[in-house]
Amino acid sequence: MTFQVILVLFALFAITRTSRQYRKRKVSLYWFLLWTGLWALVIGIALYPTTADAIARFVGVERGADLALYLAVVLLAYLVFRLFVRQEETERSITQVVRQIAVQHPSKPDETH
Repeated sequence: MTFQVILVLFALFAITRTSRQYRKRKVSLYWFLLWTGLWALVIGIALYPTTADAIARFVGVERGADLALYLAVVLLAYLVFRLFVRQEETERSITQVVRQIAVQHPSKPDETH
């Protein structure tokens, strides 16, 4: 029971932080809804763990906790992939900007070397 209370309190904290980030326009509506939904799901599972067990058995997993762990690993792997793609895009954009600046403002090599 203590773990459930801690989990619900943390999820509520995460929802408030997500909401604050959305209001400051640091995250899009898409990400706000996605994360709020995820944390609401965590609250639901914490309050009704037998439902998670039933869903897990329905999809062929023995326990709800196992299903939650599998889903968390898949979600984290997907988010790491998205971060990797975004980093690659950022690096390409920076390279293009640096090339444009170099072409527009060529500098002569230093003659003293």
